[in-house]
Amino acid sequence: MLKFICLLVAFCSFSLTSAFSQSTLSGSLIDSTSQKKLSNAVVALIGVKDSVLYRFVRSDNEGRFRLKDVRPDSFILQVSHPDFGDYVEYLRTSAGKDLSIGNIFVTPKSKLLEEVIVRQNMAIRIKGDTIEYKADSFKTQEGASVKDLLKKFPGITVDKNGKITAQGQDVNKVLVDGEEFFSDDPAVVIENLRADAIDKVQTYDKKSDQAEFSGVDDGTRSKTINLVLKEDKKKGLIGKVVIGGGTEERYSNQAMLNFFKGKQKIAVYGIMSNTGVNGLGWEDRDQFSQGSFDDMEPMPGGGISINSDGDYDFSDWGSQYNGEGIPESIKAGAHYSNKLNQDRDKVNGNYTYKNEKVNAEGNSLSKYILPESAYYNREKHNSITGRTEHNVNGQYDMMIDSMASLRFRFNGKFGNSNSDTRSETETLDNDMALINSNNRRVVTNTDNDIMLGSVLWKQRLKKKGRTISVTASYKENKSNQDGLLFSRIDYYTGGLIYRSDTLDQLRDYFTRTRTLASRAVYTEPIGKRGTLEFNYTFTRTNTLTDRKTFDADGNGKYLSLNDSLSIRYGLEYLNNNAGIKYQYAYKKLTASIGSNAGVSNYYQSDSAGARVIDFRYFNLFPTARISYKFAAQRTISFNYIGSPRPPSINQLAPVTDNTDPLFITLGNPDLKQSFTHNFNVGYNDYKILSGRSIWSYLSYRPQQNAIVSSRTLDNTGKTTQQYINSRGNFSINGRFEYSFKLKKSGINLGVSTQGNTSRYVSMVNGVMNRTTQSSVGIGPTISGYKEDKYEIWSTATYNYNFSKSNTQSLDANFWSQNIDANFSYFFSKRFQMGTSVDAIIRQKTDLYQGNNSVTIWNADMSYKVFKKRNGILKLAVNDLLKDRRGLERNFSAAMISERNYNTLGRYALLSFTWNFVKNPNAPAAK
Repeated sequence: MLKFICLLVAFCSFSLTSAFSQSTLSGSLIDSTSQKKLSNAVVALIGVKDSVLYRFVRSDNEGRFRLKDVRPDSFILQVSHPDFGDYVEYLRTSAGKDLSIGNIFVTPKSKLLEEVIVRQNMAIRIKGDTIEYKADSFKTQEGASVKDLLKKFPGITVDKNGKITAQGQDVNKVLVDGEEFFSDDPAVVIENLRADAIDKVQTYDKKSDQAEFSGVDDGTRSKTINLVLKEDKKKGLIGKVVIGGGTEERYSNQAMLNFFKGKQKIAVYGIMSNTGVNGLGWEDRDQFSQGSFDDMEPMPGGGISINSDGDYDFSDWGSQYNGEGIPESIKAGAHYSNKLNQDRDKVNGNYTYKNEKVNAEGNSLSKYILPESAYYNREKHNSITGRTEHNVNGQYDMMIDSMASLRFRFNGKFGNSNSDTRSETETLDNDMALINSNNRRVVTNTDNDIMLGSVLWKQRLKKKGRTISVTASYKENKSNQDGLLFSRIDYYTGGLIYRSDTLDQLRDYFTRTRTLASRAVYTEPIGKRGTLEFNYTFTRTNTLTDRKTFDADGNGKYLSLNDSLSIRYGLEYLNNNAGIKYQYAYKKLTASIGSNAGVSNYYQSDSAGARVIDFRYFNLFPTARISYKFAAQRTISFNYIGSPRPPSINQLAPVTDNTDPLFITLGNPDLKQSFTHNFNVGYNDYKILSGRSIWSYLSYRPQQNAIVSSRTLDNTGKTTQQYINSRGNFSINGRFEYSFKLKKSGINLGVSTQGNTSRYVSMVNGVMNRTTQSSVGIGPTISGYKEDKYEIWSTATYNYNFSKSNTQSLDANFWSQNIDANFSYFFSKRFQMGTSVDAIIRQKTDLYQGNNSVTIWNADMSYKVFKKRNGILKLAVNDLLKDRRGLERNFSAAMISERNYNTLGRYALLSFTWNFVKNPNAPAAK
C-alpha cells in the first residue's frame, strides 16, 4: 500500500511538472501572392530526433492555428495544403514559454517555378515578397556591428556612409522587431547594434500605413529592413562612446546608450563636435524623428498630402551643415517606447535639445543674361548664425478591439535663432563698368514656437475590406522676429558716384498661423477583386501678420514708424476636397484610377478686418497606377499624377519687403494656377542567388500655365520682379542600373546610365527666354567585402552637361567627372588601414577659366583593443592634399553663377570608440 501511494504521488508530481513545463505554439498563415488568410492548411510538428509526428492542427477561417501542450524540444514545423508548396521551419520550444511565430507566408504551387526557396541550411528564405536571412549562418567577427553583418548578405550592400541598398533599391527604414528603434535612420541603427544580438534580418517593400489598413494600394513603397532580436538579447544595455580630438582645434565626441527590457526601450545620446557632425548617422538626419504619424499637410491648391515620416516643421533638415562655414554643435536627446496591455497599446516619446553655431564667409559671381547684352553681380559676405531648440513629441496607439484603434499624437518645438550677416555687392554692365554698390548688414533674432496635436481613428467593419478612418489635427505656429537693417547704395556713372541711398531701420515682425484639418476615408469592396475608396478633406488655415518698421532718427533711436513698410493683415485659407478611387487586384496585376476634386478659397483682410483680396480655385487631382508582378522580385509599374499649383499670396499681392533694396517683387492678381502632369514608369528585376539586379525608371513632367518670373532691370542696376503664366516648361529624367556579383570573389560589379533634360521659361526686359539644360552620364561601380581581408567601394560618374538659350549663344557645355573611391585593408583582426578619394573634375570653358577641379584625399588607420575587440583607436587625416574648398555652380533660365565659400580644411583627428553590451545572459565586455 505504501509503495502504491508513493508511486501515485510521484506520478501526480510528474504530471503536474509536465503540465506546467509545456507551452502553446501559435501563428497565422498568409497566401504570399494574394495576401489573403489561408484556411484549412495542416500545421504539423515533427520531432527532430525521431522524425515522428508529434501534433497537428488545421488553420481556421482567419488563417490562425494554435498547438497546445507542446513539450520543450526541437521540432520541424511543416505547413501543408493541396494548392500550396510545403513550408518547413526548424524551431525549439522552451518549458513554460508560449511561442508566437507570427505570419507565415506560403507560396502557391503555381509560383514555385518562379521563385527560389533555399532550405538546405535555412540561411536564406523567401516568404512572398520578403527575403529573410538567418544571422547565425553568416559568420562575423566578435564585437561586429549590424553594418558588418549586412555586408555579408547577398543582395545587400553598404557604402562608406552607411547607406544601404537592398535588391538594387535604397533602404529607407531599419526597424527592430518591427518597431522604430529610437530612429528609423538606417545608418544609426546598423552602426550602433551588435551583430550577435540579431536572430534574423528581413527585407521587404513596406506599404504606407493607410494602404496596409484599407487594402487600397496607393503605390507608396519604402524599402525596409527589419532586425529580429534574439530572445536572450531583449534585456540589457547596448552602448557606444566616441571621444576624439585633433589639430586645428577640431573635436568630435559622441555617446549613445540603448536600454532593453522586454518590449520596453530607452535611448539617450549626446554629441559635441566642430567637424560637421550634428547627427549620429547617414546624412545627419534627425535621429529622433517623429515616426509614422500619417500627418495631414494641406497643399496650396486645395489638395492634401499624407506624410508618414513626420511633420516638416518639426524635422531637423533645416539645421543640417551643408559644408559652408565652420560649424559647432551640441545635441542631446532621449527616447522611450513600450508596449502595454498585452501589446494592444504602444507608447513612444522623444525629446531633443540642440545648440548650433556656424561662422561662414564667401563670395559669388553671377552673370544675368539680357536680350541684347548682360550684366554681372559680384558679392562677398560673412555671417554668424546660431540656433537653440527644444523638440518634444509623443505618440500613443491604442487597440480598442480587434477591429478598431486610436492614435494620439503631440509635437512641440520651441526655439530661438539669430544671425548677423554683412555683405558687399557690386553690379556691373556688359563692359564690366560699375553700375552700383551696396554695403548691407542684416541682424535678426527670432523666437519660433510650433505645437501640433492630432487623433486618428481606424475601424474595420464586418465585411472584409470595408473600413473607415477619420483623422483630425490642430497646429499653431508663432514667430516673433526683431532686427536691424542697414544698407548704403552708391550709384555710379563713368566710374563716379552720382547718388547714394541709405536705409537704417529696426524691424519688428509677428506671425501666427493656426491650421485645423480633418480627413475621412471609407473603403468598400466591389466584387472579389475590386475596392472603392471615398475620401473627404476639410482644411482651414488662419494667418495673422503684424509687421512694423521704424526708421532711425540719426541719434541711434528708432521711433519713427514707416507706414509704407508696416502692415497688419489676416489671411484665411479654406479647402473642401473629395475624391474617389477604384482599385483592381488579381494575382500579379494591381491597377487603380481615381481623382479628387476640390474648391480652395483665399481671403485677405486688412487691419480693420475688411476683405481686400478674394481668390477661389477649383482643382482636380487625377491619379492612375498599374503594376504587374512577373515574380516576387520582378515588377513593372506605371504611375500618373496630375496636380494643380495655384499662385501663392506673395505672388498675387506680396507684402513689401526691402531686405534687398535692389530687388523688388510686385504682385500679379491676374495669375492663373499651373498644372503639372507627372508620368512615371519603372522596372526592377532581382535574382537573389546570383545577385543580379536591374533597376530603371523614366519620368516626364510637362507643365501647363507654368508660373515663371518676369524681370526688368533698369539703368541703375535695380531689378523688379513679377510672376506671370507661360507655356513650355517640362522635364524628363531617366536612369538604368545593372549590377551582378562575381562568383567566389564576393565582388559586386555594376554600371549605371542616367540622363535628364529640362526647359525653363522666363521673361527678361520684355523678351521671352527659353533655356534648355541637359545632362547625360555613365559610370561603373565596384564593391566588395571579405572578412579580415579587405573592403572596397568605388564609383565613377562621367557626365556631359549642356545648356542652350534662344536669346544668347552661351558656351555652357562641359564634361564633368565624379570619382569616389574607398579602400580598407585588414592587416590582422585588430589592425586596419583605409583611404578614400573624392574627386570632382570639370572641363574648363569660356565662362569658367579658373581651377575647376577638387580632389579630397582622406586616410585613416585603426587598432581594435580589448579581448572582444570592441574598443577602437583610430587616427584619421582629412584632406591630405589640402585641396578641399567650397565651390558651387548654378545654371538657370537667365543666370549663370559661381559661388565660393569657406569650409573645413585639412586636420587630423585621434579618436577612441568603445562599443559595449551588457545583458543577463552575456558577460560584460572588458
